[in-house]
Amino acid sequence: MTGMAGFVGSYLTELLLEKKEKVVGLYWNSNLENIEHIKSKVQLFPCNVADFRQVHQIIKKIKPKEIYHLAAVSSVGKSFSEPVFTFKVNFGGTQNILEAVRKENLKSKILIPNSADMYGKVSAKDLPIKETHPLKPISPYAISKTCADVLAEQYFKIYGIPVIRTRSFNHTGPRQALGFVIPDFASQVAKIDLNLQEPVLKVGDLRAKRDISDVRDIVLGYYLLMKKGKPGETYNIGSGKIYSLKKVLQYIVSLSSRKIRVEIDETRLRKIDIPVLQADITKIKKNTGWKAKTPLEKTLQDTYNFWRDYWLKNLN
Repeated sequence: MTGMAGFVGSYLTELLLEKKEKVVGLYWNSNLENIEHIKSKVQLFPCNVADFRQVHQIIKKIKPKEIYHLAAVSSVGKSFSEPVFTFKVNFGGTQNILEAVRKENLKSKILIPNSADMYGKVSAKDLPIKETHPLKPISPYAISKTCADVLAEQYFKIYGIPVIRTRSFNHTGPRQALGFVIPDFASQVAKIDLNLQEPVLKVGDLRAKRDISDVRDIVLGYYLLMKKGKPGETYNIGSGKIYSLKKVLQYIVSLSSRKIRVEIDETRLRKIDIPVLQADITKIKKNTGWKAKTPLEKTLQDTYNFWRDYWLKNLN
C-alpha cells in the first residue's frame, strides 16, 4: 500500500490487518502518528512514489499480489498553489507503480482511487453521476487524477495489468488533516469549546453540495473492489446522497455549547469550484454488494470528538 500513513491509508491498513492480510506499506515525508498503534504489525518502507528507481526497487523486492495505490496530493486547494508537484505525485506516482509492475512482469492487482472531481461541473439533469459521464476536470488536482485514470486504463488494455479504478466522492472522518472542509469546521468548533479560539468560525463558500461518506465505509469499498471488482473497470464510490455544506456546518456547530458566529474568510474561497456532486453507485453495489452505511451525523460527531481530544492533548 502506498500512502499507508495517510488519512485513508491508516484505516485501510486497520481493515486489512483485521482480514489477516500481510501488509507492506510505503510512506514519504509524513509522520506515522496515524499508524502508531499498528506499525509493529506491518512492514514499512520510506519511498517517494514520484521517484521511479525507489518504487521499482521495492516492487522488485516484495513482488506484491495486490497494490492499493493511495499516495497522492489530495488537496484541491494545494493543487492550485503547487500544480507541478501535484502532477508529479498523482500522475507520475501512478505511472511509476504501473511501469514497475510491467517491468517485473507481475500480474499484481492494482486499485487506484481517483476522484469524483474529475467529472467537473455537472448539470442537475445529469445527477446522480454515472461512470459513463464525460470527464471535465477544472482543477490541477482533478486534471492530474484524470491523466492517471486514463493511463491506468491503457496499462490494462495494452499490457493486461489488472487495474481497478475508482471515482471516489468526498469522504471524511477522524484523522483527516486540516485544510479539508469538515475537519476545519470540527477543529475550530472544538477549539472554541476549549476556549482556545474566539467564538468566531471562519469558513469558505457554504453553497457547495457534496456526496459525503465515512472513510471507514470507503475503505471497505476499496477492499471489496480489490476482491470482487472487475479489472479494467472504474467504479463510483460514495453515499449516493447530497449534503449541503451549510447544513453540515450547522450540525457541527450544534455540538457546541457556545454561541458561535460564522464569518466568510476570503482566503478560503476558490476561484473555481464545483457546485454539486452526487454518485450513482449502482455499479459498485451490483459488483460487490457495497454501500455506505454510517450515518453522516455519526461521522461528524466522531470527527468533532477527534479534534476535541487532539486539542485537549496539546493543552497538556
